[in-house]
Amino acid sequence: MLFELAYPALRLMEGVRRLYTPWLDHRTSAFGDDPQPARFRHLRSRLRRLDIQLMTAVLPLAGGLLALRRFERDRAAAPAAPLPVDHFLRTGKGTLAVRLCGNPDGRRALLLHGWGADGTMVWPLAQLLADAGFRVVVPDLPGDGASHFAPLSFHEKGRLVAAHCGSLGPYDCVIGHSAGSLIAAVALEEGLQAGRLITVSAPQSLGSLLQGYLVQTSAPRRLTDAILRVYRFVYRVDPRHVGPRTFARMGRRLLVVHARADWQVVSAEAHAILAVARDAGSLFLDNCNHRTVLSHPALTRAIVEFIDNKHAEAQVEHADTA
Repeated sequence: MLFELAYPALRLMEGVRRLYTPWLDHRTSAFGDDPQPARFRHLRSRLRRLDIQLMTAVLPLAGGLLALRRFERDRAAAPAAPLPVDHFLRTGKGTLAVRLCGNPDGRRALLLHGWGADGTMVWPLAQLLADAGFRVVVPDLPGDGASHFAPLSFHEKGRLVAAHCGSLGPYDCVIGHSAGSLIAAVALEEGLQAGRLITVSAPQSLGSLLQGYLVQTSAPRRLTDAILRVYRFVYRVDPRHVGPRTFARMGRRLLVVHARADWQVVSAEAHAILAVARDAGSLFLDNCNHRTVLSHPALTRAIVEFIDNKHAEAQVEHADTA
C-alpha cells in the first residue's frame, strides 16, 4: 500500500507548487504549465508499480488483491467536451448516466463502452447506427464518465446494466466495445433481454483482460495466477469463464468484429472467441485500430445486416474488408 500512503503527500506537494506558481517565473518551474505534469505522472506510475512488485515479492495473494482493487478503481478521465446526458437513472448504489440518439420507434441497440473509458468513446458508432434508423442507448458504465458510483466489480456493473438499462429495452442487439463486451455478457447472464450480441475488438474473457492489465502495468509474471485466484475467492467465479460461456451460448446470435491492426486487444482474442462460439459470424477489418474501428463504415453495415438477418444462420467466415 506504499502508493496509497505516499500519493496524498505528492498531491499536497503539487498543491503547494500551484499555490506559489503565480509568484514564480514559469520558465524556471520544474513542472511547467501542465496541470498534472509529466514528472508527477511518471513518479505516480513508478510508485504504483513498485508497490505491486514489493507486495507480490512478500505475499503474492496480497499483491493480487491490491492489483484487483486498483483495476476496479481505475476510471475514465472526464472528457474535455462532455456530451449532454438524457437520463440519470437512480440505483441502489449510485446514479447511471444514459444518452439516447436515433429514432424512438426504430430497432433498439444497447451500446456499451470498454474499461477505463466512457460513453463518448462509442458515440461515433451510436450516431452511425442512429443514421441507419436505430434507437441507440449509450450509458456511462457504473463508475465511469458522468455515472456516480463507488468502485464496482464487472459483475456488479453487469447486474446494474441488466436491471436499469433493461427498462429501456428489450433490445434487438447489445453491442460491446472492448471490455464492454464482457459487461454485456454479464448483463445477458443477469437477464438483459437482447436478441443478438455483437463484440467489437473484445478480449476473449475477463481472465484475459486481467492478464492484459498486469502486462500494461508491468506487474510481475507470478501475479497472473495470484489475481485469478483472488478473483475466484472474492467473486466465486473463474474470470476465465466470464465471456466464453455467454459467447458459446449465443451461437448464431453472436457477431465477432475485430480490427486487424488492433494492438491493445490483439486479433488472437477474436479467434479465441470464435473457437468457443463456432456458429458465430465474424468480421475482421483493415485500415482501423482499437478506437477507429468504431467509426468504420463497414462496421455499421455489418451490424445492420446482422440484425436484419434475424432468421438466417450467421456463417462463420473471416471476412476481409478494406
